[in-house]
Amino acid sequence: METSALLRKFPDQKAATIRQDFTNFYKTALTYLEKCDAVEVLQIGGKLDMDELYEEYCATLPRQQEIVERRVPVLEKWSLLLKGTKTPNLTAVASFLFGIPVTNASVERVFSLMGAAWTDQRNRCSVELIKSEIQVKTNFEYTCKEFYSYALKEKTLLEAARSSKKYKVKQNT
Repeated sequence: METSALLRKFPDQKAATIRQDFTNFYKTALTYLEKCDAVEVLQIGGKLDMDELYEEYCATLPRQQEIVERRVPVLEKWSLLLKGTKTPNLTAVASFLFGIPVTNASVERVFSLMGAAWTDQRNRCSVELIKSEIQVKTNFEYTCKEFYSYALKEKTLLEAARSSKKYKVKQNT
């Protein structure tokens, strides 16, 4: 959803406050980046050919305005901009920037899950067990019903689960 659509959901005064806060943040960030070399700040300078990056940027200029005006999420705009181009440096910059978490909510969630898993009643659990439980909870997208259906089809997984031996199940690709 576009930012402007999200802002329309707020009362006018609240939307104006949010817009002003973001504008202040944006100006502060730009001021900071202008004072130093942005690529150096991003710590990717050693991986980029700056001359090629400039050439790649110039090659995308004719398409930029058309793409910017589309009402699609930012990630999709970048995807459209870089699609069908040979822009390894520009792609590296975009990948790096999109890899920066916008919030620390995912980290907070992991700590919350860890606190819930490592209770006084479960204080003898190994670090490996708690780690495995958290990995499943954060990375597994099946509902209980979906996983049950999946597990019934996976004979190797069922045999390993019934066994008293330590096991590692390799996924078939």
